[in-house]
Amino acid sequence: MQKSGVFVSRRTKMAAAIITLVLPVLLLAYAWFMNHRPALHIKSEWTFRDTLIQNSDVMLAFLFLLVSALPFYLVFDRKRGPDGHRAQARELVPIALMAALCVVGRTAFALIPLPNFKPVSAIIIITAAAFGPEAGYLTGALAGFVSNFLFGQGPWTPWQMFCWGCIGFVAGLLVKAGIFGPIGKEQPQKNGKRRKPIRLCIYGLASGFAYGWVMNLFYIIGYVRPLTWQTVAAAYVSSFFFDLSHGICTMLVLYFVGEAWIRKLLRIKRKFGLTGEERSYVMPPGRHEEEGTL
Repeated sequence: MQKSGVFVSRRTKMAAAIITLVLPVLLLAYAWFMNHRPALHIKSEWTFRDTLIQNSDVMLAFLFLLVSALPFYLVFDRKRGPDGHRAQARELVPIALMAALCVVGRTAFALIPLPNFKPVSAIIIITAAAFGPEAGYLTGALAGFVSNFLFGQGPWTPWQMFCWGCIGFVAGLLVKAGIFGPIGKEQPQKNGKRRKPIRLCIYGLASGFAYGWVMNLFYIIGYVRPLTWQTVAAAYVSSFFFDLSHGICTMLVLYFVGEAWIRKLLRIKRKFGLTGEERSYVMPPGRHEEEGTL
């Protein structure tokens, strides 16, 4: 589809369908299950069924990860370089590295005595800006799943994966549409400086609130009783400073390092032909066979 110079691939449309139709249904079904799940037996009468119920959050999170990876797998599986050589598994390394940086950033910033002041959303947005919406969603989902092995798995994990994944996916779509301008590609001004990505920073601030508002739904569905307009309003008001702190941290990271980071990732993307780009670097003769054996 070609509209106003913006190309949306079939894989991107499939990813959008999965994110807007399949994953929300899974979240709501799991929320219903959490409110109606049967009681667990005592330890002496523990069964395999109890184990499945107790670990249902981790299993759903893993299912989320598999479904989230499907569009990116199709991008990866069908891609070939200009020499006809099929993409190698090493080309997934930048995505895995960005997800790992999300985990490290979330852990390191936990030492800061500010609520939810963490750079995870900023790193996901940077990944989406450089590698596309599918990679942005996969990075967000993977970051939520892995980092919660440190911060604690629970019924909130699939919701966090969904929120961070959507932040990355929407950011990638907006970059494709040119909403943020020539992010990562702008030439330096006469004084040698580049303009700051102000529109991207505004999106980062808004993403902090969007993340909190969706996570509030999890809290309201699972824990707020009785469910009235007053209790719902109280839940959203009480999360304001958490969401503001999250948004400010995301905005600051994008303001100070976003442009430079995206520019370097785009250089890597062009050099090695990652996520659909043609390679600007061709392997020397005889190396393809060696790569295939790695």
